[in-house]
Amino acid sequence: MYSAAWNELPEVEGLPNNFRRAAAGREMGVNHIRWVHPTELPLHTHPDAEQAIVMLSGQIAFTIDGTELTLRAGDVAIVPRHAVHGGHSIEGEAEFIEVFAPLRIENLVGFLGGPSMPDQENNA
Repeated sequence: MYSAAWNELPEVEGLPNNFRRAAAGREMGVNHIRWVHPTELPLHTHPDAEQAIVMLSGQIAFTIDGTELTLRAGDVAIVPRHAVHGGHSIEGEAEFIEVFAPLRIENLVGFLGGPSMPDQENNA
C-alpha cells in the first residue's frame, strides 16, 4: 500500500489560477485541483482517458459536449473519452478531485513531453 497526504505533494500552477497536486499508480491518476477565481479551463478533449470530477468545495461552471453544468460540493461528473469539455470559476475558490483512467502521465511533476491543453495565446 502506498499513500501520501495531498499537502506533501508539490502543487503546480498549470494554467493561471489553476493549481494541481498529482498522484499516480500504474494504471490511474488522481489529481487534487484548486481553482482560484478567476480561472478558465479552455475547451479540450482527452482521447487517451476517461475523467471523473468529484467536487469537494466551492462551485464551478463546467461544460461537457455542449451541456452546461454548475458543479458544487458533493457533485460528481464523468467526462468520456473524446468529449469536448472545459469550464471556469464562479467565485472565490473551488476544490475538486480528478480521476483519470488510464493514467495521464503528463499530469505528473517532471513530465518532459508536451501538454494536451490548447495553447492559451492561440485559443481566443
